[in-house]
Amino acid sequence: MIATLSTCAQLERDKISFRLQSGRKRFIDKGGKLGRKVGSVKTEEQMKVEYREVISLLRKGYSVRDVAKLSG
Repeated sequence: MIATLSTCAQLERDKISFRLQSGRKRFIDKGGKLGRKVGSVKTEEQMKVEYREVISLLRKGYSVRDVAKLSG
């Protein structure tokens, strides 16, 4: 009984995996791109500039919770 249910579950997972793979392939064939968009990853310098206020509060000894409350 358990073996039968296990086999059914495995078949269902395989079917889902196949549908996902075929959908991705069709999307790519139509010109779609997978993954992050270009420019969505920030450099360390960009992060430092963007979160300058947060970094300074943390260095002054504020807790992460307090910084989160202050910076919104």
